[in-house]
Amino acid sequence: MMKRRQNIEFVKENLVHKTKLLKTQFEDLSNELIYEIFDYFDYFYIYEIFSKLNLRFQSLLIDTSLRLKIKLSSISKSILQNQYKSIIYTRRSQIISLNISKYFLEYFPLNLFPSLQCLTIQQIQFYQILLLINHLNCLANFSSLTIQTSDYFQDENSIYLAIFRLAKLKFCKLTFPSGGQRIPLPLAIDQCQTLECLVLNGHCRLDQLISILSYVPKLHRLACEQLSGSEYIDITRIPENLTSISLTPYRISFNELKLLLTSKISFKLKKLRIKIFNNETFFHAEQWEELILNYMPCLHSFDLQYTGLIDECCQLNLIAPFHSKFWIDRQWSFDYYYHSYGCDDLNYLTFFSIVPYRSNHYTLYEPLHNDICESFQNNSINFARHLTIHRCVEFDKYSIRFSRVTKLTLKNNSIKKNASFMKNINSLVPLIQITDLDIKNNNLSIIQLSKILCLLPNLQSLSLSNTSLFHSKHNTTVNLSSRNNKITKLIIDDDDDEWDIKHIQFLLRLFPYLQYLEIGIDENNLDDILQYLLLKFKSLFSLFLLNVNHEATKKIETFIKSENLIHDYTIEHIRGGLYLWW
Repeated sequence: MMKRRQNIEFVKENLVHKTKLLKTQFEDLSNELIYEIFDYFDYFYIYEIFSKLNLRFQSLLIDTSLRLKIKLSSISKSILQNQYKSIIYTRRSQIISLNISKYFLEYFPLNLFPSLQCLTIQQIQFYQILLLINHLNCLANFSSLTIQTSDYFQDENSIYLAIFRLAKLKFCKLTFPSGGQRIPLPLAIDQCQTLECLVLNGHCRLDQLISILSYVPKLHRLACEQLSGSEYIDITRIPENLTSISLTPYRISFNELKLLLTSKISFKLKKLRIKIFNNETFFHAEQWEELILNYMPCLHSFDLQYTGLIDECCQLNLIAPFHSKFWIDRQWSFDYYYHSYGCDDLNYLTFFSIVPYRSNHYTLYEPLHNDICESFQNNSINFARHLTIHRCVEFDKYSIRFSRVTKLTLKNNSIKKNASFMKNINSLVPLIQITDLDIKNNNLSIIQLSKILCLLPNLQSLSLSNTSLFHSKHNTTVNLSSRNNKITKLIIDDDDDEWDIKHIQFLLRLFPYLQYLEIGIDENNLDDILQYLLLKFKSLFSLFLLNVNHEATKKIETFIKSENLIHDYTIEHIRGGLYLWW
């Protein structure tokens, strides 16, 4: 009996030991694997978590072989100067990636970072771009550039030429508003530029695009938003290695674009994506069949999305040819549905390719008819990270799932009439992962907004276009269950609304952790509001006041100095408003 008990105890101990061996903790991983994991995160995020954990992680974080990725798009001026400045400067030779705003350049010229490979910069103005690119020219391994600017390119050709002089550049994405001159570059003669991917998120004319392409003979992927037509184009010098093209035509006919797509640019093309709005010249199956058969022998992915005003009789005749043998043989399928769109409330048709949707942004409309298009009947996964829900959609009719969405836009949804609207969204999107919410044209009460915020525990950024909910007389007595939210960025996009001190005080109750605030204020109470914002919002370090003129900007600067509200700050007048960072 004793022996049997000893055997049982031995077996139990053995099982416990084996169970411990099977459990792997993060600290059990090798240094090499931990570095691989670190590579996916911003260095300061890693530093905050691991720097005080134990000696092993401290030594890993100070290892000079560690390659660093730095993201400073939202940070206070004081933290950048004090804490981060010392870390960035001492580790500058280890930094391979920077995601920054233009204000970073006040402290660190980019030629200080000899190992820099990838740069993303926001808010930069036109006059700064050329100096920035000249600094990048000194970096031996620089290969990826993303620029976002609120200024149009006043002399865009000088910017393109400077970019093309970056000898090892592989990826370039430019986001800019419309404006400036539309004079194409002279066609390149001899080029050894290494650019492989070019994304233009801004207005570009077809003749401009073709001249740009003459400078990038090794280009594989091209994306262009707002591509418009032009009278004369020369397609004698364009890249022959393109495998992927994504275009959003704008004020251009199919025949104009056909001149580009029937050139040698299409011979190696594998993926073609066209997104068109209200231009029926692109909505003819036979012309696409002819193009693909004669000029695109390697094409295996064709993604067409057309949205236009409803003319059911005509459009049904246009839809039918997209179900011919040509399309069936290639397994390229299409579907369509009718919906309302825009402030004019007109009815539209959306016709689209049924493919695993991989674009970053997807809009889910409420169909006009009770039937739901075929593509939504399948248990499909959509890979978009930004979902817009237009009107009050009947979610139980959709089996599609948006597993990666982190940004949610709600537009004209009549949430006030549907108490379970947000809970129903959870059947499409895991609300726990939403970090960015944009509510447009929804007439909400503050109680409804509070309930929405409670369903989004990880929300960090909130944008509102209808702010009447904040101006109710009963708001000051409301006990808000959502006041413990984690929102750090608030944008109230209402040009007609001017906030007074009482409503600003209410904001502080609702959003106590704000770091960035964009809002229109009552200029008659400018001093009181500014004093309250700068003294009471302890976490606030970035403020954008809408519709503030140059004279008010000078008045604000004088007031800040006279009252000694903040000491080290940047103030400037941009986009018709005042931006303050401290």
